[in-house]
Amino acid sequence: MNDAPRTGRSRLRKIGLWCLGLAGTGMVLGAGTVAGVFWYYGRGIEGIDVAAIRDYRPPQVTRIVSRDGVVIGEIFSERRTLVGYEDIPAHVENAFLAAEDADFYNHEGMDYLGMVRAMLSNIEAGEIRQGASTITQQVVKNFLLSPERTFERKIQEILLARRLERALSKREILELYLNEIYFGHGRYGIEEASRFYFGKSVRDINIGQAALLASLPKAPGKSSPLKDPQRSKERQVYVLQQMVRHGWIQPLEADKFIQGPLELSPQTQDAVVVAGAQEFVDAARERLIATYGQERLDRLGATVTTTVDLKLQAEAHKGLMEGLVALDRRQGYGHKIKPTPEKQQAKVLEKGKVPLQVGAVLPGLIQPREASTPADSFVVLVGDNRVLVRVPEGTRYDDPKLSMDEQFPPTGVAMVRIVSLPTADQPAHGEIGSGPQAAVLVAAVDTGEVLAMVGGENYQRGDFNRATAAKRQPGSSFKPFVYGAALATEKYTAATIVNDSPEIYEKWRPTNFEADEYRGDIRLRVALTHSVNTIAIKLLDAIGFEAAHTFARAAGIRGELASNLALALGVSELTPLDVLSGYLTLARGGSQLEPTVIRKIEIPGEPAWTPERAPQQALRDDIVFILTSMMTSVVEEGTAKAARALGRPSAGKTGTSAEHRDAWYAGYTPRHVAVAWVGFDVPKKIGKGETGGKAALPIWIAAMKAAEADKPPLPFVPPASVQVRTIDRRTGLLAPADAKPEDVLEEYFIAGTEPIETAEPAALPTGDVVLDLYGDGDEHADAAPAAEAPAPEEPKNGLPSVRDDPG
Repeated sequence: MNDAPRTGRSRLRKIGLWCLGLAGTGMVLGAGTVAGVFWYYGRGIEGIDVAAIRDYRPPQVTRIVSRDGVVIGEIFSERRTLVGYEDIPAHVENAFLAAEDADFYNHEGMDYLGMVRAMLSNIEAGEIRQGASTITQQVVKNFLLSPERTFERKIQEILLARRLERALSKREILELYLNEIYFGHGRYGIEEASRFYFGKSVRDINIGQAALLASLPKAPGKSSPLKDPQRSKERQVYVLQQMVRHGWIQPLEADKFIQGPLELSPQTQDAVVVAGAQEFVDAARERLIATYGQERLDRLGATVTTTVDLKLQAEAHKGLMEGLVALDRRQGYGHKIKPTPEKQQAKVLEKGKVPLQVGAVLPGLIQPREASTPADSFVVLVGDNRVLVRVPEGTRYDDPKLSMDEQFPPTGVAMVRIVSLPTADQPAHGEIGSGPQAAVLVAAVDTGEVLAMVGGENYQRGDFNRATAAKRQPGSSFKPFVYGAALATEKYTAATIVNDSPEIYEKWRPTNFEADEYRGDIRLRVALTHSVNTIAIKLLDAIGFEAAHTFARAAGIRGELASNLALALGVSELTPLDVLSGYLTLARGGSQLEPTVIRKIEIPGEPAWTPERAPQQALRDDIVFILTSMMTSVVEEGTAKAARALGRPSAGKTGTSAEHRDAWYAGYTPRHVAVAWVGFDVPKKIGKGETGGKAALPIWIAAMKAAEADKPPLPFVPPASVQVRTIDRRTGLLAPADAKPEDVLEEYFIAGTEPIETAEPAALPTGDVVLDLYGDGDEHADAAPAAEAPAPEEPKNGLPSVRDDPG
């Protein structure tokens, strides 16, 4: 009777054991299946080196700043600035943990409880408020995997998250995350987002701003406070409440920001970059590429400190524009336009029948004004193309005394530079392109730092920088290097008499600015003062090309130099920067120091780069001082008299190239050196009567006045080795004891080259004969217009007529 219950219990035991065995088998099979799935999908990530992401080099912003730290430009493909974990405030970290992964410091890459909580929270809220991915998973997703949403990718994400947690510290993972994520409006990483939304570094934001930032990565487009402030406020409140819930801030502290505004910067939508020194931005970019390579450029995250003085840069540009406007009005560029006879109109249109290209300068026939034409514009026909030409108020070609139709009358001809090509619904756009361009450079004598560099009328990033790249003939502004080479031989002094007379050099007969007029025996100081061409050629012929080349190279001129007598006339093509380098050495008393536009390059984690600044005494100081003294006479008595407006000692030289194609002035004080150039990009005559002293010198004066500002004048101090003697003006010999004061002057000499003979009493009137006849023509700038100069002589043996090169 007891066997039945025993049999029932045995049967139940067997069934239980069978079920347990079946469950166990299922669990084993399930575990095996899971393991198989992880193994199968994990095969594709075996080669991924998780620890390699420590070497994180993402695209980031390189900032170019002025000498006093003002941002003047940025270089980037993604706007990001890396910030280290140690520079991230605790409340910023806590805000992101509250928003994204509150258990970040407790899990090992996967937060299973968090996944359940997120699901329940989202169901309760009726919207996606919490994600199931941990910060570690998001780092894996952003750095190591593709963005696709597949089962395979999710398995790989889990596996890599565990590996990442073992390879990197929590702080390293968080730093990667906060620097990589996107915050909308082209901003990547918390530092750039903070600068954009709040106008300050993430180091300086408050709890409310941190909460706002932390709310953005979920949906940076939808949650942007610029697009939807109300939604942004709701997200910020949620993050603040989460921070309270986890004990990271007190309720009262959170309430202050919950009740308060979003506290955005008023400059939110624009990068704070000061315009006006783009030449330095381009120069900095070139230096970065040369030093670090093109492939690293957008990942450097550098801060490049340039040498630019923004106030001086602005004043130099203003002076350049005033100089160009004055020249335009003298020559009629963009002004004095008159209706064209009907017979000529067809020729104008025919010249414009070429394919339009941005930057091309073409003749345009002005059309009658239509009702739709903007008030500050007019329309021209360039060939068969209509081009809308803007002349904004206050710009170079705007004449406030005339209406647009009066200044640009119908059927008149205007030279137009193409700015943009036509589209389906817009005509081509252009600007007046009649007048010449200009460039100016200013550097500090003591450091060689370029304080101002204006590369053109309206220089923009990537434009042709005429200050550094325009190779043009410097004309007589090169003569000081020929005179310096002559002084260096110690066979010539500032008092040496040379005969101003015509000579023939292998069938080449140079003449002076005013043909066939010569002044006879004159001292070298007088010859340089009045830029007498025949004397410069005679000096070069006597000392040889190599001597002149050696002196110019020692001064820092790197451009190719001619090896014929026309070298004395400045026919070698040099850039304004080249000329600045040579004059800087003269201003430094012969101590050669390369001009620089970069003070320092700083890259996080790397030693700072600074330019090598090793001045060398390349020229003797006594020779350079005497040359400088001779160049002060150019200012006091010669072709650069206008420079006396500077109100302090200065030395310089005007230059006007062959056929008046280029106008130059280069000069210096003991503090600053500057070079100004004026000319067309495609060389042609600037205009009748335009010379270095007339077209370029006013630009130089404006820049130097700004550079010197209220600083007291400084004299040029002679070195101890220089000797001073009282000489006879006429002969350059020692003055006789009974000489009249007007017949003598004091002159500087290199020790051992002083005259030892005394002049005989003059039989002829003392003083320089036929003053102010030769040179650049600058001394005639204020005189009545001269008759048209005769046609230039044909070059012989490759040498131009001196008459073609008056300055």
